[in-house]
Order: sequence, then C-alpha cells, then structure tokens
Amino acid sequence: MATISLCMIVRDEESLLPACLASVAGAVDEIVVVDTGSKDATIALARAAGARVFEQAWSDDFSAPRNRAIAECACDWVLVLDADERLTQGAREALRRAVAEDDFDCGMLRLSTATRLDAEIDAVARGTCRVGDAAYLPRLMRRTPDLRFTGIVHENVGEWLFSNGRRPKLLPSVDIVHLGAVPDLRALRDKSRRNIRLLERACAETPNDVAPYGYLAHEYFDAGDRARAREVADRGWAVLVGGAKTLDLPALRLVTARAWLEVQAGEPNAALETMAVATRLLADHPDVFFIRGCASEMVGLQCATELQRRDYLEAALVDYVAAIGCVSGVYLQKFIEGGAGWAAQIRRGTVLLLLGREVEALAAFDWALAENATACEARWGRVEALLACGETTKALREVTSQLDDKPDGWTLAALAAEAAGSFDAMGQWLAKAQSLLGGGFVAPHRRERYHDALVALGSFLDRPVSAPGPLGQLAELASGGTTAVTGAMARGLRCPITRGTARRLVAHWLRAGKLDKVERLVEPAAERLLPGILALTTAVVDELTDSRDRGGPRP
Repeated sequence: MATISLCMIVRDEESLLPACLASVAGAVDEIVVVDTGSKDATIALARAAGARVFEQAWSDDFSAPRNRAIAECACDWVLVLDADERLTQGAREALRRAVAEDDFDCGMLRLSTATRLDAEIDAVARGTCRVGDAAYLPRLMRRTPDLRFTGIVHENVGEWLFSNGRRPKLLPSVDIVHLGAVPDLRALRDKSRRNIRLLERACAETPNDVAPYGYLAHEYFDAGDRARAREVADRGWAVLVGGAKTLDLPALRLVTARAWLEVQAGEPNAALETMAVATRLLADHPDVFFIRGCASEMVGLQCATELQRRDYLEAALVDYVAAIGCVSGVYLQKFIEGGAGWAAQIRRGTVLLLLGREVEALAAFDWALAENATACEARWGRVEALLACGETTKALREVTSQLDDKPDGWTLAALAAEAAGSFDAMGQWLAKAQSLLGGGFVAPHRRERYHDALVALGSFLDRPVSAPGPLGQLAELASGGTTAVTGAMARGLRCPITRGTARRLVAHWLRAGKLDKVERLVEPAAERLLPGILALTTAVVDELTDSRDRGGPRP
C-alpha cells in the first residue's frame, strides 16, 4: 500500500498546529516537521502528536526548510501543509484513494480560505464561509530523488513538476481549508511586509532572475501600492525581453502582473502588446484570456467607429468565453480571482450587452451572481440587461434596493426612471450619481450611460446639455447644430436603452409641438452624423399619427 509523509515547516505555531495535525490523523503514515526557531511550545506539541522534528536555523529562505523536510521523509508520497491549514473530514479517505490509484505524479488539492478563524471547516470548503475562489495547488507529490522547492518566498515545485513529463491531476475531493489569510490573522503576522522584504532582496541578489519580479509585483498590487507594483513589473519586463532564460510559469506571472497593471492604469493597447508575449508563453491560461479580453474591451470603448468598436468587443467576447472554458483545467497558479468563473461571466455579460445580445447578457450576469452573490458589477449588469429587455418595472425594483456609493446604480436608476416617465426621480438620482463620479464607475462603459441620462434629462426639461454619445448628437441636431459629437458614430442607436430614450425624446418634442426639432432630425445631414435617426424619427411620427387617428392614447 502506498504511504504518505506529511511535511511541514513551522515556527511559533502552538495555537494552530494541534488542529492541523489532528486533521490528518489516519491520512498519513508519518509526520516530518522542520522548526525554524520556535520560542513557544510548538516543538513539544509536534512531538506529542508523533512527529519527527528537526531544527534548522531560519535563513530568510522558505525553500530551504521545505527541502530539508522532504529529505527526511521515508514514504512514497509527500503531502505539504502549513500549520494554519486543515484537511476536511472527507479528504482523508479521498487522499488514500488517490495514491492507491497511482495515476499521477502531482496532486492539485483544492484550497479554500476561511472568512474567519472560527468558521466551520466543511462550510469553508463548501464555499459558504470562503474568501474568494477556491484554488488548486500542488500539495501531494510523488517522492522522487529530484523533488525540491525553489524560491525564497512563494516557494513552489514548478521546476520539478514541469520536467520529465510529470503528470498533474486535480483531486477535487481532497480539500484543504486555509486560515492564514483571515484578515485579522494576516495583519497580526504581517505576511505582506515580510514577503516584500524577502522578494526585494531576491531581486537585488539575482537581478537577472525573472521569478521574484513577478511575485513582488503581485505583492505590491495586493498591498494597494500600484505605483511600486508597476515599477517592479517594468524592471522585470526589461529582464525578460532582454533575453533572460526562465520557465514559462515565472514569465507568465510577470507578464500577467504587468498587463493587469496596464489595464488598471487605462493603457489597454500597451496591455495587448504585453499579452502578446504571454500568448507565446502559455496561450491557454485563463489569466491570459481574461486580461487580453479586458484590454480588448477597453480599446473597443475608445474606438471612433461602430465597426471598430464591434470588432474589439467581439474579440473580447472570444477571450472571455475561452477563459470560462478553462474553469476545470489544471494550472499551477492563477492570479485573477474569478478569471475563469464569475469575473469572466461578468465581463462576458457586459460585452454581450454592448453587442446588443441582452438576453444572453442577463443569463451571464445571473450565472456570475450564482457563483458570487456579492459581485456588485453583476447586480448592476443585471439591472442594465433588464432595461435593455424592456423590463423597466423589474429593473427599477432591483436597482433601488441596491444603491451604494458608486455612480453605476444611481445612473441606471435615473435611466429606469426616464423609461417610466418619472423625471423628478430621474433628476434626483442623476444628481446623486454626479456627486459620486470622483469614485469612478465599476464598469467603464457606464459613464456612457451617465452621459446619455444627462442629455436626456436636459432635453426633456428644455435645459440643453452637451455630452458625448448618440443622445448628445441627437440633442445637437435637434437644436440646429451640425457638429459631429464624440462617440456618436461608435455607439450609434443600436442599443435598446439608447434607442428607447431617443424615441421617447422625439415623441416628447412632437407632443410639445416642437416640430422644428423633429424636422431637423430627418434632414440628410442628420442621417450622416447619426445613422438610423431618420428611420427612428419616421417610426415615431407614424406611431403617433396612427394613435391619434384611432383616437387612442398617445404612445
């Protein structure tokens, strides 16, 4: 029967270690612990649990004690856990079954991070008390002579795994619950500052090694220091394009960090250039698809013509679908949370909405919310899709129950109020959106919606407002202007929300007897500046005329 060694490195873990060791009872045949300088009862507790304990002075290098632990193992397989991790109850039997099948070299175990230290272990694994996505990590390795960790921090077995044709396998029934990223505990241990210190040293000591730059960029990003993250990513990029030899994974880590920072900085074209390198390295990684999709989507929003906009949005959609298709793949590391799941579904839904496929968009947002109920962008996307589907009452009900400190919801509430004919509410909600503009929109395209709402309200109240977009162009034409408005040709009148508002504006002018405004919309110059306006205006005139002829209510 195949045997399993538990390998651990510890220091001052008396509060967490006993529960970890208790969770592996019956799952492993030996416990090997390397202590790196405990001052508390850690060593005594480990020995009391039956562990063989070895002491090794800490040298600012996590791989060194990991490799010492492996060297002391005597079993066929090596299971790696930390003191702040636990196996779930069902994982013990699943672990034994997996090694008995013996059809892999590296087991990718599912790790879920708890929301709080007292969370019930199985509830964390089920996702009800989990922070973010579950991640699959290489934690069960066949013990071979060359098995070793590399990297002074964020140590990993990537070099071993990707050599000699070794076979990874997802083991979804072997769940690990992680407590160490619970915010209070992470702050207490100051892991981020420690990791940054070690990685800065690694970059200084091995300046031609790509690996630490990628890790360090991610650490700074997670710590909220995007400026430092970008500076580190650019330094590592110079090393990479300078010809430094590296494995695919460290290069991918660096490239995705740099490209994601470029996306966050509003530099999508630069991100696409960076991602071209990532595509050559590892074309089928979900982060590659997701980040490239985000960059293409952003470029699409900046295009001057509808055809260009549509081409980039279609390219983004292809990448988001590809990212979602990676959800069950085996990847040693993924860096974008939800990049193969709920986050990709949100982006897919947004692009579908912008392409006029609102029913499919609604389904994508519902899918995202089923996976992550706290995703505010999915909630706003759902409201926007409902508006595009003509479900004004439902959209109003949903949006008004979820308004927050971002302008997105207030903007959509204003548009829903306009569709319902409530201009007082529209004005109040639009004013609130305006007061929140400094915080930025959750979805960049929603600034376009804000401009539409601003123009519409001004036009209904006879208070002209200039703004980019098709409704800005409509107002310009109706007032007798002939200037081309930014964004009008790119967005056009295809969107059901925009088209619906435009129809109601034309009907409003007709009812108010402002025939001069409507007449300007059917002139040849108007159609050149805003394609589709002639057909829209003619349809509204015909509907209104038919309604009057029948003696019925006005549309």
